[in-house]
Amino acid sequence: MSGRNPERVRNELVVAIVDALQESATVKQASSRELWREMLAGELGSLVEPFGGDRLRPWLLQVVKACTAVEYGAACLARSLEYVEQESLTVAALWPLVDEWEAVDFFDSADLGHLRPILESLRSTELASMARRASRSRVQELPRWCQTGWQVFLRLAGENTPPGELPPCMAFLALSAHRLVEEGWVEAAQVLRRFNLGQAQKLGLEVLLAEWQHSESPQPAPSVVPAYLMIQFEPDRNEAGRYYLTHWRQSDSTGWHPVRGETLHLCRAELPGAVERLIEESEARWADLRQPVILEFILPWELLNEPVEWWSKESDHPDPTPLAMDYPVLIRSLERLQRAAWHRPWHTKWRLLKDRPADSRPHWSRPAQDGAYFFHLERELKEDQHAVCLVLSEPPGDDSGTGRREVLAGLRAGVPAMIWHRSDCSDSDFQDAISEILQDRGLGSLAESVGRWRNDALALGPEGWDGHVGRHLAILLDDPERKPGPVGPV
Repeated sequence: MSGRNPERVRNELVVAIVDALQESATVKQASSRELWREMLAGELGSLVEPFGGDRLRPWLLQVVKACTAVEYGAACLARSLEYVEQESLTVAALWPLVDEWEAVDFFDSADLGHLRPILESLRSTELASMARRASRSRVQELPRWCQTGWQVFLRLAGENTPPGELPPCMAFLALSAHRLVEEGWVEAAQVLRRFNLGQAQKLGLEVLLAEWQHSESPQPAPSVVPAYLMIQFEPDRNEAGRYYLTHWRQSDSTGWHPVRGETLHLCRAELPGAVERLIEESEARWADLRQPVILEFILPWELLNEPVEWWSKESDHPDPTPLAMDYPVLIRSLERLQRAAWHRPWHTKWRLLKDRPADSRPHWSRPAQDGAYFFHLERELKEDQHAVCLVLSEPPGDDSGTGRREVLAGLRAGVPAMIWHRSDCSDSDFQDAISEILQDRGLGSLAESVGRWRNDALALGPEGWDGHVGRHLAILLDDPERKPGPVGPV
């Protein structure tokens, strides 16, 4: 099948990208368009000519052609618009086109159109599993726009391939062909196999393709690197009591590549139910994942003391499951993530906690009557580089009380870990528990230690766990090397 010539394939993609951009509110408005242009120039590392006031479409054609002439330039274009619009309809339309551009580039401008109807018929719930197998587990999570085999194939075409391996997109075609044969679609499978063989001959990959087709599809060994579900609540600054809920999933065992989900606008009472649904959806996506999963809640000031680890799964059941039963649950500070001026000392203390845990030590906050106490607390935490964990004297409330001022001192000083009792930090059982958790000086296993106390509380069951200190332990553990995507509401 000869198909369209290479120039037509590329031109039609350029036009499709321009069509998508013309629907963007950012592109239509002069001030925001200029902001996007500047960010695009920064991403590309080269000048992008400003809009000269002539018709918009010819200018967009020039911009897109300039971007696509640069390696990964199409991705720079979509990413820079995402910085401005986040999850807009235009951004959602652009990313699949970026994947298609990179696929066409990978296959040297071959016409892929005849593969599309076949691969679009693949809407299996196992697409993510097939992508993991095709990439030898380097691709752990698919972006939200990958809903069909066609979209997964395009996505994998942009993935790097280590020497001596079949490219993931070709491995995915082989897996897809095998799946189609199982379902009785032999002719469709042959189309994929003929294309794969032709490309393997062009690229000198016939042996690798034959090895893949005649061996068992490789199943990666279970990873010990945890997967993360990061859930962020950001207050609506214009409407009290409402929040933007955003989440990221990270399951790539080879690097930190969190995939952002949709953003919801909810009132406070709706947050637990939305989290429950989100966790259920994530578990369905990760059905075949063989890694441990950690939940991280990125919370604003007023929700820091919310017992999120005791929110429920399967709340419609007579015996709902507390999140703490199934996951390690950690708290992070939204204010710190959004305040870049606090990040340098945060990185410094985190490196010490990670690289030299035996040299790390806690700092117990014991407020004096002196009105300058919080000033001195911050000063002491900054002077003592080994103080990486702050034990609060009071839980942080939604006011400007002692607990909140202690947290603020810790954030300014870069302290990555903080522990408190959710209702009474003077409780003798809490004091004893924290002394035991911190007695080894090394704080590298802080989360695991808190988890053991929570498990002890769970062992008492709903009738008895309120009387156990493990039910009331809160831990903020903030890793600056694990940031989500750009923060802020849509």
